Amino acid sequence: MRLLLLTAVLCCVVLAGCTIRQSDERVLRREFDIPKTATAVTYQATPSESGWFGREGLKITMVFQLSDADFTVMARAAADSGKWRRLPIPEGVLRHLAGIRTAKQSRIRIAQESGQALPPEGSVYNSTEEQLLERFKQSIPSRPRTGWYQIRTAGTDIMHAPKTVRPTLDKDVNDFMLAMLDPEHHRVIVRVSTNY
Repeated sequence: MRLLLLTAVLCCVVLAGCTIRQSDERVLRREFDIPKTATAVTYQATPSESGWFGREGLKITMVFQLSDADFTVMARAAADSGKWRRLPIPEGVLRHLAGIRTAKQSRIRIAQESGQALPPEGSVYNSTEEQLLERFKQSIPSRPRTGWYQIRTAGTDIMHAPKTVRPTLDKDVNDFMLAMLDPEHHRVIVRVSTNY
C-alpha cells in the first residue's frame, strides 16, 4: 500500500513539473523556430489553467529577447522564407484578427433573436468598428514600427493542432498566432488568441 501511495505521489510530482507556462513557451518556440538561447522576458496568459473544456478564450502574450547573433539569423531566415511579411500589419488584416465583422454580426443577430433593439452605436454594449479596432490594437503589446510579422491559424486547438501560415486574411478568424520580429530591440513578440 505504501509503495502504491509513494508511486502515485511521485507521478504527481513528475507531471506537475511541466507548468502551463513551460508548455506554452515550448509550443511557441517550436512554432516560430525561436532559439533556445532566447530569453522569455514577458509571459501573460488567460486563462492561466485549463477548465473543463480546455482553455477557452485563450490569450497569450510572450516576448523573447534575442542575442544580436540570434536576431541576425532569425531575421535573415524570415526575409528568405517568404512566410513573413513586412511590418506594419495592414489595417484590414488587423480588423480580421480582431474579428470585428463577426462581433458586429453577432450583436445584430442576438438583438434580432431577443426582440430587443441594439444599444446605441458607440455605447459599451455596441462598440463602433473603430472602437473595436482600437481596443484590439491596444491588446497587442509593443507593436514594432518596422520588422516582420507572421500569422498562423488552426481553426481549433491553436496550441496543438496543425497550423496554416496566412500571408493575408480576407475574413475574420476564430484563432491566431501572431509573431512579430522587432529589429530595434531584437525581440520576438508573440500573441495567441482564440474566440472559442
